[in-house]
Formats: sequence, structure tokens, C-alpha cells
Amino acid sequence: MPHWTHQLSGARARQSELEWLSADAERVRAALGDGAVTWAVEVGQDIAERISRKVPVLGDGAPPLDAIRRATTATVFRALMLVAGLGESETSLASAEVEDIARDFARRGMELDNLLRTIRVGYAVLAAALLDGATRVIPPSESGGELRRISLLLFEVLDDFTGVAAAAFLEEQSAWAAGVSAARLDLAAKIIAADPIEPAHAEQILGYPLGGHHVAIIAWSGPHSSHDLRAVVDPVLRHWGPPTASLVIPVGLQAIWAWGAVTPDPTRALTSSLPDFGDTFVVAGQLGSGMDGFRRSHLEARAVERVVRLRSGHTPTTTAHEHIALEVLLLADPEAAVQFASRLLGPLAGDDPRMADLRATLRLYLDMDHSLAKVAAAEHISKNTVTYRVQKALSLCTPSDGSTTDLRAALRIHEWLKDAPTAQW
Repeated sequence: MPHWTHQLSGARARQSELEWLSADAERVRAALGDGAVTWAVEVGQDIAERISRKVPVLGDGAPPLDAIRRATTATVFRALMLVAGLGESETSLASAEVEDIARDFARRGMELDNLLRTIRVGYAVLAAALLDGATRVIPPSESGGELRRISLLLFEVLDDFTGVAAAAFLEEQSAWAAGVSAARLDLAAKIIAADPIEPAHAEQILGYPLGGHHVAIIAWSGPHSSHDLRAVVDPVLRHWGPPTASLVIPVGLQAIWAWGAVTPDPTRALTSSLPDFGDTFVVAGQLGSGMDGFRRSHLEARAVERVVRLRSGHTPTTTAHEHIALEVLLLADPEAAVQFASRLLGPLAGDDPRMADLRATLRLYLDMDHSLAKVAAAEHISKNTVTYRVQKALSLCTPSDGSTTDLRAALRIHEWLKDAPTAQW
């Protein structure tokens, strides 16, 4: 008789995350079917989201949610295999992905207690999901023994799981603390926090001049990327002027913080494009001077990073703060921004092609000083069509006091977040 786990199923069809699932996923698919795989992916996401809410330290400096999700999903597959009796009985619940995340916690200067709390929160969600799944598919008269078996099994493997993750963390923490990068990261964090720093000592530790002009850069890529992140720094810095020095600090599995000392080029065009690097995201702050500029440029890059990460699924690009400074301000509170834009745009926020055309024309009309001729030339349509689209778009929006400022802001918010999975229009 098939094991009850054959009856597990998720609510979604296959999605792009299946590209990064571990080999355990295929073993589960072969033994238990597609439904169990989809169920495991959804539970893995639930665990990652619960962790991000319940562990406050997982803020800006923590591993991104996608990296945590890969580890939590891998753990769900291991748990399914143990419960269903697939593979060897001594198989560890801790996967390579879990060890990678534990090492990443150490590299980011987090504490072991943070990792252990993360495990406790995630383990509670995993246990509840397995017990709920068994309760749904096993007849009540037969479920008691199986629920007890699952509870005991999860309890028995918890110590090993915690031990493997903690050992990986402590090993990495020991190596990292002894390294030059750790000292530089610690010092850079103090400068960013505006702690009192002796400039000459800081320059000696960093191997980087803190006087002059700086541009801060943050770069990151996916887990399967082979791109050398250090190679992006100089080409990006040249957007502002010839680089004379650079500082690169690894901050995770596939992420760096970097700064460049540049000689500003007074002839450069603000609108000039930045180079892209395939599967690598790059963001940059504004040009700043001295230690304060070092700090402020990094904070601006961090703000751009937060905004770029809102558009999950988009092609990696290079984005400078100077090009999206208004979006950074508008999206400081993404949920409030979505509510603001939704209230103002009304039906115009719809995702059908007709609404998209109306929004595009209205946006151009507002950006081009209400010139029908300029919009018609830009969109290769007649002025009558422009007039119709603008009037129709305005009729769909919530009435305002006549100013177009709020409307322009709402259109920019929508344009940035229209494909964001967390935005509800």
C-alpha cells in the first residue's frame, strides 16, 4: 500500500524555483510524485517567510530570502524522505544547503544564537506541516500511531540537524574572524554606523584612502554563477571617472561590498548607461567625499539594493542611485507605496494590455510637459489617439486637486512594482 506521503499536493503548478532544487527533489518526485515536490516547495517557502518575520536580526545584513528558502526547501525534502522511509535510515536531515547558510551567517558577523533561533522557528513550521499533512490524508482511526511516529522521528533527528549547522557555523566563524576580510568588514561597518574612527588607522586596515571622492558598490549573483564579482568594480567606477583605488569586501556566498576612489569626470553625462554583467546584480550610491561620503554612498547603494530586490524575477542589471533616486524615496515603505498608487490609479492599475497602453501614454504626456505632438511622435500614433488615451486614463484615476505630482509618483511606483510578487494591485 502506498505511503500516505504519496497523497501530498501543493496549490501551485511548477515554477522557476524547480531549477535550483537539490537532487533530493528528484528522488522525492520519482518515489512520491509531483504533488509531494510542490508541497515541499510551498512548505519551504512558508518556513523561510516565518523565519524572516520571527527572527528580527534577519534584516538588511542577512542572507536574502531566496538563499534561506533554498535551505529550508532542501530540509523539507530530507524530512519527507525520512518520514516516507526513502534512502538510508541514517540520512541526515541537514543538507549541503543548510551548511552553506550556516557558514553565511558566520561570514555576515551574526551570532550562533541567531542561527539556533532560526532553526527552532523553522523546525516548528516543518513539524506542523508534516503533522497537518498526515492528519489530512490518514483516516482518524489510523492516524494516532503515525502522528506519534512522525513526532518522535523529528525529535530524534533535531540534535543531529542542529549539530551539523552549528559546526559549520563555528568552523566558518573561526576562519573568518582570523581573516583580513573580517577585520575590514568590521571596520567598514563601524564607519557606516558613524562610530568614531581614527582615519589613519582605518586606512591602514582597509588598505584604502578615505579622503577624496568615493562611490560605493554592492554586487551579488545567484548560487550557480561563476562570475567573479570583483571584476565588476572597475568598469562600474569608470562611469564616474578614472578609479585610483578600490576596496572589495566579501559579505556572503555570492555578494560583495565595494568602494572606489575616483577622479570625477566633469564631462560625463548623468544619463549615460552603466555596464551590465549577465547574471550579476550591481547597485551603486552617489559620488561622495571623505569618510562621510564613504558612509553615505554605501547607504545609498543599500537603499537601491532594497528597491531592486523588490522586483524579484527581473533580469540582473546595474543600477545607480542617481538614476532612481525618486523611486528609492517613493518605495522606502513598499506596502504604503502600493496602497498610495492603487488608490490614485484605480482601474488604471490593471494588468491588461489596454491599461498598460493608457498608462504608458499618460506617463509620456506628463513627462513631456503635456505636449500632444511630442507624445505622438514618441509613440508613433496620431495626436487624436494621444488625446483619447490621456482623457481615458485620467477618467479612470481617482480625482485629485488638479496637480499631477501625485499622479506622476503613482505611475512611477506602479512601473517599478508592476511585476513584484508582493504587490497587490
